[in-house]
Amino acid sequence: MPRPKVVLFDAMGVLYRYGNVQGRVLIPYLRDHGCSRTEQEIRAAYRSATLGGMTTDRFWSVAGLSREGRDADYCTRHQLNEGVAEALAELGGDGLELACLSNDTAVWSELVRRRFGLEGPVRRWFVSSDLRARKPDGAAYTAVIEALGVAPDQVVFVDDRPVNLVPARTLGMCTIVFLSDDTDANPGPSDELRQQSIVRTMPELVAAIRDLA
Repeated sequence: MPRPKVVLFDAMGVLYRYGNVQGRVLIPYLRDHGCSRTEQEIRAAYRSATLGGMTTDRFWSVAGLSREGRDADYCTRHQLNEGVAEALAELGGDGLELACLSNDTAVWSELVRRRFGLEGPVRRWFVSSDLRARKPDGAAYTAVIEALGVAPDQVVFVDDRPVNLVPARTLGMCTIVFLSDDTDANPGPSDELRQQSIVRTMPELVAAIRDLA
């Protein structure tokens, strides 16, 4: 394959610690603040918000919580994965463009990446609420490739959910599985993992990407 030009990261489970963001971050936050909505109701509202179907203010209202300062407070629950800053510096130093494709709301995505200082090293952020498509919907990947202006085989896509890697591979991207708390719950086809590079840490990810050069 051609030498990679772009590394496209997933956010939750790759740049940030928890892949199961609803189960490990959002729902516990809501319960801590007295939300009595069912998990099904919460997940439906979250999906709508991350598809651009409702604002985050509306999401908090649906959850029965006050909106004032809520976005910023919730976003403090996210944790940066170990070694992310160093990995981004190394890959950027190798001349690679760094981008992110995330199932999220634009508001939360911006708050979290600014909190961790990621807007400098990762210049392009593609968020499902803006795209109106969530991974693994192929429309999300097509929109990213068009915006990046590179051939798919010049992109390395890193995600913790094997199911999200399938459309990327179909388009021609090179894909890498970054193991997280959410990997086993979101498998792709039975042979998908056998076709992937699999990494567990940021140093392993940097090495795997450099091996493709």
